[in-house]
Amino acid sequence: MSFDVRVILEQFATGTVPPGGVSDWHSRSWSDPEGFAAALAPAHVGRGAPFKSRAGQHYDFFHDLVGRHATTDRIALRSFERARGWQTLSYRQLHEQAARRATAWAQRGVKPGSRLCLLLPPGPELLVSLAAALGLGACISLLPPGGRRFVARRLAALAPQHIAAEPHQAPLLGPFAKCLLSSQAPTTPALASYTYKPGETVGLLFSPLAAPPHMPVALRAEDAWRGALVDGLLTFGLAPGEHLAAPGFHPLQHLPALLFATLLRGACYLHVEMADLEAAPALLNDHPVRALGVTPALRDLLARTRTPLKSVGHWFRNPEAPLDWQSWRDWVKQCGVSSVPCANVLVDAAAGGAVLCSQRRVGDIHSEAPPAPGRAWALHDLNQSGQEAAGDTGIFTLLPAEDRPQGHVVLSRFREQYHYAGTLEARREGRVFPAAEVTEALHEEPGPALDTSLLSVPLSGLAGAHRFVLLVFTGGQPAGAAPSLSDLRRRIELQLGAEFLPDRFEFFPLHPRRQEGQLDDAWCRAQYLSGALHRKTSDPLFQALTTLRTHVVHGAVARGPGAPETPRR
Repeated sequence: MSFDVRVILEQFATGTVPPGGVSDWHSRSWSDPEGFAAALAPAHVGRGAPFKSRAGQHYDFFHDLVGRHATTDRIALRSFERARGWQTLSYRQLHEQAARRATAWAQRGVKPGSRLCLLLPPGPELLVSLAAALGLGACISLLPPGGRRFVARRLAALAPQHIAAEPHQAPLLGPFAKCLLSSQAPTTPALASYTYKPGETVGLLFSPLAAPPHMPVALRAEDAWRGALVDGLLTFGLAPGEHLAAPGFHPLQHLPALLFATLLRGACYLHVEMADLEAAPALLNDHPVRALGVTPALRDLLARTRTPLKSVGHWFRNPEAPLDWQSWRDWVKQCGVSSVPCANVLVDAAAGGAVLCSQRRVGDIHSEAPPAPGRAWALHDLNQSGQEAAGDTGIFTLLPAEDRPQGHVVLSRFREQYHYAGTLEARREGRVFPAAEVTEALHEEPGPALDTSLLSVPLSGLAGAHRFVLLVFTGGQPAGAAPSLSDLRRRIELQLGAEFLPDRFEFFPLHPRRQEGQLDDAWCRAQYLSGALHRKTSDPLFQALTTLRTHVVHGAVARGPGAPETPRR
């Protein structure tokens, strides 16, 4: 089965969409991923230094991503720092610093297969550490610093042998503080880059798309390299020296896949935080961006500030974000990107890169999202029985299915056109919202224990949008001890991070129902959606009963063990 790479590249460059929505070579690449990658590799290299990796045989990430560009003057990373402005890291600097760091880490016991967690935010330190880890053949994990409970839960699941972090992050490590690696490097680097086997695990990644999100997902070397190859050349259409930027895209979902795709192409990853764009949206026009990822938050910011995008080659959106057609069309007109091609791209770094990817279309907001080229996949039954779907709608499942987390994306096929049709369960922009982690953080120390239940409510108008509502029951709190909204928000942010804040908080001076000692979430949901909780809050009889029960409960606690339980209402 042969692939005409010239036709493939021309089709992606021009945004030509075949009559059926998916080209013949595109559909054939699903059944022959290895042959497709082998055909793309020569075009990817062009006249540059050749790959050391061979599709289906072995993969040298350090050489292919960093080493072969080290003799050029290209920039690998361009990042914005509020105090110093734009900072750059060239491929030559990246190669030298990563080799020194890898040499130092090897002396500390990091070796092929070692579990190495990079507890670093996106930026130069992360990129250097990532390259050093790949050079040593380590099994990497990316974990941005966050709340203490957020970090501790994921470190416990990962059980890393080594951790790379800033010295001031040491208090977050808890019992893993002894695993912290020094950032000091020797003057003379000595690194022979490691070659991964196709089935070898190159990373254990925390994917917010997988449930539960605190359990790491294995990333095979073959998937990581092949995903970077296809994404750099086709999905994002990068050329050496061009910029890729995706401000606001979740790092746990998109990194290191976006970095791999950019570096393998010899391009530049442009990193700027949304907080800095809030202060100065025009930063996106400081450097020409070939591929720009646009979130609903960035779209609304640019529309609100009337910031035009002057030098964007094409832009892409995550199809898992709610599709507000009117807002997207208004933004396209207002910011001057009506003639700029756009695409839908769903990236899952734990799967190696883009898993859904549409053709680039000029000025056309669309819902098409066929499986990415070079991905073996199947449509499984919506009942999660494991069998293939009988019709043209089912769960999008990457193959081999037994080696991956269970699929969650519903994909609909109509006349060979594929449309993203939401998820099996309620999610926030496609990501799992860890309700159990939020309620546990509020129930346990520090602070008074609370009875809380978190539920999702679908929103009308926006496809796939849900509002996550936290029900807070304060009936068991002594008079004047009930927490305020600001207290709850602070506790969640400190323990988990701002992204875990629910969309809405509802307080009820009532006692919730319990089943076998556990809060009955089904009862809480039914009572809230039916309006019963609000009616009980304003009913004098229920309020009197709540006060009486509170006195009895606190009296039993004061009397100590053996006191009789109060009846449930």
